[in-house]
Amino acid sequence: MLLTSLVSRVYLGFFVLISIMLGSAWFSLQSSQNLTDRMESMTQESTPLMMKTAGLTIDFLNINRSFTPYLSAMYIDELEPLQTNIEQNITRYKQQLTWFESVASRDENVKQQLPDLLNEGQDVLVRIERVLAQYVDYLDAKDLDLYQQTQFQSLAAQLNSNLLSGIARAESNEEREAVEHALSQVALLVGEVNEAFIQQDMIELRSAERRFNTRKERFSEAINRLKKEAGKTHQNSEHALSLLEKHAFTDTGAVALHIASVSLYESLGLQRQELEQAIDKQLGHIDALSNYAVETSNKLYAESSSLSAQARVALISVSVLSVIIAAGIGVSTANLIRRPSKQLQRALSKVADKDLSSTVDYSAKNELGMVASKVNLVIEHLSLMIKQMRHSAKELNSASLENQNTSDALSDAITEQTSQTILVATAMEEIECSVSEIANSANETLSIVTGAVERSSCGQSFMQENVDMLGLLSARLNESTETIHLLEKESASIESILEVISGISEQTNLLALNAAIEAARAGEQGRGFSVVADEVRVLAAKTTASTQEIQNKIEQLQQRSKLAVNQITQCVGDMADCVTQTDQVSHSLSDVHSLLNQVEDRSHQIASATTQHQSVATEVTKNVSQIHALAEQNRARAERLAEQGAQLERMAEKQSELTQAFKLVLL
Repeated sequence: MLLTSLVSRVYLGFFVLISIMLGSAWFSLQSSQNLTDRMESMTQESTPLMMKTAGLTIDFLNINRSFTPYLSAMYIDELEPLQTNIEQNITRYKQQLTWFESVASRDENVKQQLPDLLNEGQDVLVRIERVLAQYVDYLDAKDLDLYQQTQFQSLAAQLNSNLLSGIARAESNEEREAVEHALSQVALLVGEVNEAFIQQDMIELRSAERRFNTRKERFSEAINRLKKEAGKTHQNSEHALSLLEKHAFTDTGAVALHIASVSLYESLGLQRQELEQAIDKQLGHIDALSNYAVETSNKLYAESSSLSAQARVALISVSVLSVIIAAGIGVSTANLIRRPSKQLQRALSKVADKDLSSTVDYSAKNELGMVASKVNLVIEHLSLMIKQMRHSAKELNSASLENQNTSDALSDAITEQTSQTILVATAMEEIECSVSEIANSANETLSIVTGAVERSSCGQSFMQENVDMLGLLSARLNESTETIHLLEKESASIESILEVISGISEQTNLLALNAAIEAARAGEQGRGFSVVADEVRVLAAKTTASTQEIQNKIEQLQQRSKLAVNQITQCVGDMADCVTQTDQVSHSLSDVHSLLNQVEDRSHQIASATTQHQSVATEVTKNVSQIHALAEQNRARAERLAEQGAQLERMAEKQSELTQAFKLVLL
């Protein structure tokens, strides 16, 4: 193909543009692939690593956060749910670590940092278990310490009371001084022990423990002196003194237990500090992983931004080059098209002015030359077709006149049929309206009767429920009557018990009187017994008065019970009359319900017959309407046929006029 050809030049331009576009597309695909690879790296590696490190940090902090309420609990019973919460957080933390183990197989940096993370995390978990166990031991020791302190305070109060009683009973100055000295040593010892109980510092407690050794010697001297000078007081307080000495000076006493409790608390504090340091160290390892993920993500983002900028510059360059090449191709093509297109335009303008007598004078061997020859051929064919159309228009005009006459006759016949059909349809519509009114009245009557039947059924059911409830109420009244009769019998049995109590009271009074007589005979030795006899006699008199009062209350209760029995008996009789009358009303409602059912059946028959009549009338009306619709359609078709005939006539005339306007080549 020569380059002077219009199509060859266009093809060449398109080939160059397509080559540039393909190169640009290939470069864009490569850039997009690189961007996609880096975005996938960010999505599949950096972003999940950042999210997982954040989740690992949260789970690890949740362990520390749930650890605080556990160490704030005051009782062992509160520890179980708190420990369960800690174990759940530890489980979630371990599950997060398994993901990092899978990542370490494909990421060398994570693989290097993972051992420190796992080892430090395991160390933290071991320390947590150790602190949890020691806190349980501390709470046990604390509870035992508080219990022993309570026992010690009770023992000190008891011993102080015994020694004060010993001072009061002392028969000599030596005995009193020995007891007072022992009381002083006990008070000093109790004061030092109470001071030790207040202390929560092991240094101060060790100092107090050394003071107890000195106090032990003085306390032993005071006890030995008490044993020597006041043997009876020592004997009464010996057990309390030994317990006090045990609490103050032995390894199983209250002081030793308190020291052990404080020691456990300080040890627990040290372990908590070590645990906090280990937690901070583990958080540092997690932060290192998080920083690595952030650095990787930033690096990939920077590379993606650089590739995007390069691709943007390349695409702009290719676009500018494509515009320049396209402009060159356009100018070259326009120069080839301008002259022949003017000749074609002049020839086609004459054709537009209905002048088919001229042709295009252009015979080049390119595409426009071929177009010029084809235009000349079209002008020749148009001239021939217009001549033939003139002849056809004359024949079409005569045929349309015959069609118009036939359509007018058909339209008149259809109009007459339509008017007769309208009269029949009007009569059927009047019949249908009358039947519809009858059907509506029958349906309304049926609805009213149905509602009356339903309400009668509801009234009958309500009346039956009323009868059942009255029967139940009557039965309950009978049960109440029997219960009150039983109450009356029980009240009578209580009277016999009161008679027995009254007899016992009288016998007690006689015994008290005899005791007073015997005490009077005994003289001075029987004075105390006489006082007891008087008290017994007074008690017997009070018992007699209370018995009389109870008997009066029971008599009143019996009278009220008899009155209640009479009233309930009257209610039972009235209730029986009410039940009888209610049964009569229920039978009357049953008869009314039966009659309403018969009326409802008759109404159903009337409504059914009316509905059938209405459906038949409706079907007839529908058929007449269909006939009328068909007639209307035929009339419309006849009118359209007439219009089309007139239109054909006009078209034939128009076609003849159009063909007359063309100027043809003389053959």
